[in-house]
Amino acid sequence: MDDGVLTDLKKSRSFVIHRDKTDQEEVSVFQRFVRTCQTGVIGSLEKFFIWYGELVATHPWKAILVCFLATLLGGLGLLRFHEEGDAASIVIPTNSEFRRNIDFLDNNFPREIRVHSVVYVADNVLTPSVIQYIYKQRKDLQNLETDKKTFQDMCIRVPILKFPENGLGGSDSGKKSTVNNFENDDWGDEFKEFDEIFEQSEGGDPFNGGLGNLFSEKEVDVDLLMSWSNTFYPEPYCSAVKATETACFELNIVELWGDQGHYSESTDLKIAFLTQADILDKINNKNISQIFLKEKNFKELLGDVKYNKEGEIIGAGSVELKFYTTVNISSVKLYGTASRGEKIDQASYDFEGALIKLFTTREGMPRHMTSYVNVQRQFFESFVGQTFKDADKLVLGYVLVFIYVNLMLSKFNCVEQRIGLSVVGILSVAMGMILAYGVCSLFGLFYSAAHTVIPFLLLGIGIDNIFVITQAFNTLEASSVPLSLVKRIGQTMGHAGVAVSVTTFTDVIAFFVGSNTVLPGLASFCVYSAVSIFAIYALQVTHFVAWMSLDEKRMRAHRDGCLCCVTHKNFQSFEFSRKSILNKAFRMLGLLITNTVFKIFIILLTITFIVFGIWGALSLTQEYQPEWLLPPESEIAQWFGIKAIYYPSHGEPGFVMIPKIDMSTEFFKVEQLVQTLRSRDKNIEWVNTWTADFRNYVNTFTFSSLSFEELMQDEDFFRDKFTQFLYSPKGAAYQPYFEFGEELECGKPAPDLLLQAIPFGHLRFERSSEWIPAMQEVEQIVQDAGFSNYSFPMALTYINWKTDAIVGIELFRNIGIALICIFTATLCTLGSWRGSMFVMMCVLLTCVDVSGFMHWWGLTIDITSMNILIISVGLCVDFCAHIVHGFLIGKGTRHERVVFVMENIAPAVLNGGFSSLLALSLLVTSRSHIFISFFKIFFMICTFGLFHGLVTLPVVLTLIGPEDPDVKREKKEKKAAQKENKENLKAESFDMENKSWLTRTRVDDKYLRSIKSDTNIVLKQHRKQGEHELRAHFEEKKKGFEEQKVLDPLLQDKIELDSLHTAKESVL
Repeated sequence: MDDGVLTDLKKSRSFVIHRDKTDQEEVSVFQRFVRTCQTGVIGSLEKFFIWYGELVATHPWKAILVCFLATLLGGLGLLRFHEEGDAASIVIPTNSEFRRNIDFLDNNFPREIRVHSVVYVADNVLTPSVIQYIYKQRKDLQNLETDKKTFQDMCIRVPILKFPENGLGGSDSGKKSTVNNFENDDWGDEFKEFDEIFEQSEGGDPFNGGLGNLFSEKEVDVDLLMSWSNTFYPEPYCSAVKATETACFELNIVELWGDQGHYSESTDLKIAFLTQADILDKINNKNISQIFLKEKNFKELLGDVKYNKEGEIIGAGSVELKFYTTVNISSVKLYGTASRGEKIDQASYDFEGALIKLFTTREGMPRHMTSYVNVQRQFFESFVGQTFKDADKLVLGYVLVFIYVNLMLSKFNCVEQRIGLSVVGILSVAMGMILAYGVCSLFGLFYSAAHTVIPFLLLGIGIDNIFVITQAFNTLEASSVPLSLVKRIGQTMGHAGVAVSVTTFTDVIAFFVGSNTVLPGLASFCVYSAVSIFAIYALQVTHFVAWMSLDEKRMRAHRDGCLCCVTHKNFQSFEFSRKSILNKAFRMLGLLITNTVFKIFIILLTITFIVFGIWGALSLTQEYQPEWLLPPESEIAQWFGIKAIYYPSHGEPGFVMIPKIDMSTEFFKVEQLVQTLRSRDKNIEWVNTWTADFRNYVNTFTFSSLSFEELMQDEDFFRDKFTQFLYSPKGAAYQPYFEFGEELECGKPAPDLLLQAIPFGHLRFERSSEWIPAMQEVEQIVQDAGFSNYSFPMALTYINWKTDAIVGIELFRNIGIALICIFTATLCTLGSWRGSMFVMMCVLLTCVDVSGFMHWWGLTIDITSMNILIISVGLCVDFCAHIVHGFLIGKGTRHERVVFVMENIAPAVLNGGFSSLLALSLLVTSRSHIFISFFKIFFMICTFGLFHGLVTLPVVLTLIGPEDPDVKREKKEKKAAQKENKENLKAESFDMENKSWLTRTRVDDKYLRSIKSDTNIVLKQHRKQGEHELRAHFEEKKKGFEEQKVLDPLLQDKIELDSLHTAKESVL
């Protein structure tokens, strides 16, 4: 070959090689970066676990001792273990405005009033037997005493609209008032005028004729009393108020048969000879409380009311009794609270315990009647004490998982029974739980009712690693050369350690992402779970592996699986015990997956799940009720259920809290606020405010030429009139809604106002899309009122509504962050962006299906379901990451690798998923909302996760999975060789026809220029010498490119020249 031609050929080839390398670098920068990460991460993990596995297998007893010591030391943190019973502390963000409002009220104006309720249910509660039993319990309540404290001492006492017996002078003889001291006999004359007016009735009886009608069974003449509050104010009116009798405030149907403010012998007789006609007459025509001598709407206490054609009540399914007690806040400040989660003094706490015993005894209750009790202490007590809730189900769950693990790890012979190793696997989970709980408690994390599902969750997740480790050991034992036990354990951990690390880290990432939430309960739940999973992982790669090495020594020594001291000298494993039915079944499934018809069926089934999942997810609602966290068998939980059935129409009450404002100057802002609230008739049902009554009182009883607006400018006038109004018959009802800097005294100007509360009530709403905007509208109205001090609305149910408003945002945010973090982790560990996309595909499909079918299964988005949905992102990775990893490292075509993965990896994945379901299977028998919701959602996670991981994913991998690099290279080389052969034949045909030699070589899909020479001119020897030099050059280039793992296009030319040389020799 001519030297110039050879030089041109080399230059052309060199240019093509350089361009090809540049293109490859540009295309694979991201892929090479990912593979570099994978090589670094996976390589480092493999080296570490090989070393660590050999270390543990060399010193198993030391590893076991270290694990027990770590568990013991960590478990000491349980000394600081505590449960949180305050619902607001569990679900309301610590730094939120609403939380600050709650803390402000608790710290400055703690709740002194305790509300208690008993609901009586019967076919018809308006019967003598039911009323008589209610009256019996009311009399028992009257006689209840604990530590020298009676119901009269503990209850809230309110005045009775009844004039003192023997006139004011007689009633107050020898008594002292907060207003004046009545030791001076001259004060008796002050009452004469008042007494004379009151006694102007026939016979001198103050309750006959004239003013006597004031206290008849008809409605009290409040207007007359209002007039007296002005005419005789301050004295003798204030003294009359002081002398007025009081009674324990209650809402009780038996008030209809009271006797002038008391339950007397007369009441006993009336109740004893009661008829149903009397009851219906009282309810329909005489709604006058004979205890407080004023009209009450007792119909509101009835549920499931039945009417006749005339609209009269003829029966009811339930009746409610309400009564109120107080808390000694001073005692709480001095001696602390008697119960965690609420402020209550010891005396009140003990008295409420006696109340619970009284009303839950139900002695003498008619058979057709039942009662449901809600003493306020019960609510908080039911929240706590649930650490070992359903402990029997947890123990049985551990037993079931133990049996399953033993069946999967053992073989059907005496030596290869692994009962001890199965116990160790379960023990590792329990030890990890103790260690994690201790660490979390040490750092002050609280435990709540929602945390009770964590032991079941850990049992289900923790077992998975055991199957992966043992499966890797068995596979290596069967498919590789024999090794010493220490080396085999190291080799096993080099494979299994990486796999369990990937899934554990993704779970931990998902939980820690979930802990990055504003909801305290969810944050605590996720930290508990994350620490527990990591602790179990650390113990399993240490404690379990150490025991596994000892168990392998036992089996190699042919010692019995149950009685280790017994040796089977001539032991041989039975042939049937060596076979794995599960592996064979999955191999058949793998072959079935490669079938085109089956692929189409699976794709259609997956699409069906997606359609129903999206449909259900769009219909999913948000709703949270704190009572859902209560044990369903508890008295308080049943009370909530009955209230929802018999009293469903009542809206939620609330208050507008207005602290420290100058009422004389900002009175009109309060009025404007009330008018605005009342105008929102699609949100607010009622507003109970003092402003209208106060304006009417001032306008009626103030004789001045100045207008009301002008009078309000005088602060002294306002303070005097405000006290007078609050001690008037109508105004007294508003006293509980005010907190003053000093005690409010009749006859003295009102002290500085620290807080006022304006009661209001929402309409009844059915879903979160209604009550969340309603709450936000009220908040905006209060904010726009423009008070000089910060004001806010507050309602007990706002705790639920605030949670609903937060849950949706937190759910999407945390799931999104978890997906990003897990994708990054799988990308770095798998080293394939396509493989990571497949993992994310399965995770998203599972999450969509679970979310959608939650709706079809009757679940809502609440704090419990939110917990599980967020952690499901990490759990779903377990079902698909192993499959993708096995596919990527496998050899052969897509179909061959899928069959290999299904046969060797899928069984371990199924075992992990099934053991998780088995651990939770007993929760289906629970009545707890938390456990039932957890079981349903976790069941769907496992079901859909296994389906998408073991069926949908393999189908997708057979279609668009990454190809094996070796197979891809072989295909490329084969295609290039076929193209070469075709072109060689063309060249040979051309040379034979024209009797000339044509060298045609192709580099990068282009033909190099043809070289043609005349055979009659070029000598054979010179031609051979040139070809020899070129061949030597080819061999040198080939060696260099092989070191760089780059295909040399010149090699194609070499092959082509060899073929041409052979053809030429044959022609010559």
